[in-house]
Amino acid sequence: MQVWDGQRARTDRAVVTERGLRLQGLDFRFVAETVTAPTDWCFQEPHHVFVIHRRGDLKFMEIEFQGGPSGRCLPRVGDVWVIPADHRYAALAQGAMVGFCEIVVPTSIFGDRGLTPRVGYQDTLLHRLVERLAGQMHQDGAAATLFRQSLAQTVQLHIAEHYPAQPRRARSESTARGLDPRAQQIVIDYLHSELDSRIDLDDLAATVDMTANTFLTAFSAAFGTTPHQYLIEQRIERAKALLSSTTASVTEISSTVGFSTPSHFATTFRQRVGVTPTVYRTNT
Repeated sequence: MQVWDGQRARTDRAVVTERGLRLQGLDFRFVAETVTAPTDWCFQEPHHVFVIHRRGDLKFMEIEFQGGPSGRCLPRVGDVWVIPADHRYAALAQGAMVGFCEIVVPTSIFGDRGLTPRVGYQDTLLHRLVERLAGQMHQDGAAATLFRQSLAQTVQLHIAEHYPAQPRRARSESTARGLDPRAQQIVIDYLHSELDSRIDLDDLAATVDMTANTFLTAFSAAFGTTPHQYLIEQRIERAKALLSSTTASVTEISSTVGFSTPSHFATTFRQRVGVTPTVYRTNT
């Protein structure tokens, strides 16, 4: 059997699980698929597609890539396929079970810069970001939401800087924005007022008239941490105060400071403070 060329019937795909989410202008699709029978994978989209191979071994894969390499190519865990918009890519694969993440990337992210087709490209950072995002898919609560948004924003920044055929024109330091003391206070006040609520990264950036991209860099420079980590620290500090000064139960305090479950609260508290909430209350 040859790589699909539009002439023969395309083989059916045996998708076992599929989870998707849209974050920071990117669409992520996590797929597990059985490929015990020869399977066609085909792309020709109006947007860019990044495919990160997450798990599984293939016995055979033959590819045909418009403007890119063609022939036999077996992916390794962490390999990245980059399929530029309007480029035709087809592959015929066979093995056992494979898992991968597809990221739909709008062409606007790159502006007028071209995107180079890639096959089997090792990108450890992108692979790790995707794995962290996969692990956060089913986490509830504002902190988890903010963490997912931060991960997706980092993915977008990395892709925009690392993959274009032409590098982005460097900005002068004078044009780079930071958080002055007034802007820092606005951000602090917003976070403290929303500790028990869902916090959106774009909304947080908008409080100081920044895009999410600019805000993440400025926040890290000003506070030495990420918005997600800062939010967790502030919730733990509020929880410590409540444990010391009130008779509210650990479950009530967990909900008050915005954790999705008491077990998540207890685990995070122990990681940050070194003891469980109950032990902390007993010792204070």
